[in-house]
Amino acid sequence: MKRKTRIVRRLLLVAVPLVLAGLALAFFLHRRAPGDSGPTLFIIQRNKNANEVHYDVQVGPDGALAEDPVVAYWLMKAEGGRREDLTFPERKWAYGFEVLPPGPGGEREMKLVAWEDRPIRLTQANGRWRAVTKIDGKDAYLTRLFIQSEEGGVTPKVLFVDVFGEAVDGGKEVKEHVVKK
Repeated sequence: MKRKTRIVRRLLLVAVPLVLAGLALAFFLHRRAPGDSGPTLFIIQRNKNANEVHYDVQVGPDGALAEDPVVAYWLMKAEGGRREDLTFPERKWAYGFEVLPPGPGGEREMKLVAWEDRPIRLTQANGRWRAVTKIDGKDAYLTRLFIQSEEGGVTPKVLFVDVFGEAVDGGKEVKEHVVKK
């Protein structure tokens, strides 16, 4: 009897962690399934590789912004195109963001942690949610940021950021080159 009890205990010591790992993997895969967030507001590209950070809008069935209106994740283009969550340090110091409470018309203000002095307004335009910010002094729909950096030290050094968008008043492409100090 003692031998059977030991065998069962050993099996449980192996089986329970495997079952829990399987459940965690299923949850992980479900959360990262393509299409589990809405349209992309804008992306961040870097000179380091082809991987991109995507910022997608999330809306409710009525078309209003969801309680958590933006989700950010990596699109690992250099590694087969899979989707991957941002890590804690990436959310805290590099690609994270804060969305402030709703304002008039359900609009929200968003701030990137690495660029807090450039507010982004989430607004509806032509039936879809867009990210509006100042680009070269003009209101524009933000489409993309390109970050040029050099590796070295503890963190990469940002040399410049190119900001791309479409002018709110006509759709013409606008661009701004921002040299980081």
